[in-house]
Amino acid sequence: MHHVDTGTIAIRHNRLRRLENFIDVAYALLFVNFVLYLPSGEDMAWTKLEFGLLSLLLEHSEEIFRLFIAVGLTLVQWNLTHKLLGPIEQSNNTHTALVLFQLVVVCFYLYFAISDPKLVSISSTVGQSLCLALSGFIGLAGWQYARKKGFANSSLTNQEKDNVLKSATTEPSVAVITVGLAFISPVVWSVGWLIIPLIILVIRKKIGRR
Repeated sequence: MHHVDTGTIAIRHNRLRRLENFIDVAYALLFVNFVLYLPSGEDMAWTKLEFGLLSLLLEHSEEIFRLFIAVGLTLVQWNLTHKLLGPIEQSNNTHTALVLFQLVVVCFYLYFAISDPKLVSISSTVGQSLCLALSGFIGLAGWQYARKKGFANSSLTNQEKDNVLKSATTEPSVAVITVGLAFISPVVWSVGWLIIPLIILVIRKKIGRR
């Protein structure tokens, strides 16, 4: 790795901090936006229902379940981003662009999720899976680029750096598998997001014990 002056390192370090702050704010806004898709109770019509607001929520239970999945998957993407940024100490223009591109793809995922909350069209489930897969792979590319450029924490061993990559492959791998599940049914697709990560975790633990 070529020698880099301390001034450049400080600039790259500050860029990374700003990037992390921006990512957190962006995801916070996305989570706030989810609230807008909860059943509206402003007309107070729910007061005439047997169990009040609870009845209103039960009446829209399917949409709320989809919303729960969407919130969960968005949280997973936020966690994945920080999982790949945490071991990094610097960022340059290329790395920043990759991280922001990853966020843009997540926004497209939300577009598919919000536009078709009842999963009427198969294109929306496939679109969501593809976006989350692409987002994950972009994140992995960003980590590999940062590692190659020497931006990773110098205290990390090569094995630890390999483990960062390995642990971050679960999310895009699950997304790729759910593309196939989307062609079966929306229910199978939804349940797949909950079950497949657990299966992968169990398999990895068994392999790790060997």
